[in-house]
Amino acid sequence: MDIHGTIWRVYTVFPHVRFLRSPLLTLMIALGLAACAPDVLRRPAQLTPISDQPGATIEVREAIIVPLERGYRRLIIHGTTWTLIGRLPEGEVFRPVDRVFTVEGEHVHEAYLVLDGDRVVGFYLPVERAFAPARGGTDTRLSIRRRER
Repeated sequence: MDIHGTIWRVYTVFPHVRFLRSPLLTLMIALGLAACAPDVLRRPAQLTPISDQPGATIEVREAIIVPLERGYRRLIIHGTTWTLIGRLPEGEVFRPVDRVFTVEGEHVHEAYLVLDGDRVVGFYLPVERAFAPARGGTDTRLSIRRRER
């Protein structure tokens, strides 16, 4: 039996195999792979923790959507409470109370809020020990109520 007979038999038993040789399918696969979500833009960061005593807390008074680089957005929900845990050169770092907050790209990352005053400058990713900047720098303001301990 020659190779042409074998190929014909494969095509008749498995007709979808013929489609796999299609240039259209190759293009669709290439575009699908290119459309995979890129990871969250981040850079290494050294968190300076506050003293051993609990830090101040903030309560979010108004929900806000924070845009990240590379087109991702994250909603910060009204009424959520965050505790000050440390500082980065970019601002104060707040961990959410009673919940886990994440940002998503190619992967899901636990994230803490980084504020410069009332401006959201980005997120601290504790597992990666990295800072993910918000798009637009410090243009996003967060309505908060501060509580000192």
